[in-house]
Amino acid sequence: MRNGTRRTTLTLPTKALAAAERIAEKRKVTLSTVVSEALEKTLHAEAEGKREVERRLQAWEAGRRAFSGLTDEEMFLVNGIIMEPTDEET
Repeated sequence: MRNGTRRTTLTLPTKALAAAERIAEKRKVTLSTVVSEALEKTLHAEAEGKREVERRLQAWEAGRRAFSGLTDEEMFLVNGIIMEPTDEET
């Protein structure tokens, strides 16, 4: 292993390989560089997606705890819902 890299063999779809080769040629870099960058971007995006899900769950849980003692009517007010009485209620 040198420079934090390791040699491996991949089996790639023909169209994806051809596209990666075109990108490498256009950018004047190696095919390994193009494949490595694409893999790193995908792995980063997946990790970020998981972190975003976790952040949303934490926010939802914090909101649930903050409003847990409110009645349904109070929650309607918090959410900006105004319940008008119907003719049957008056």
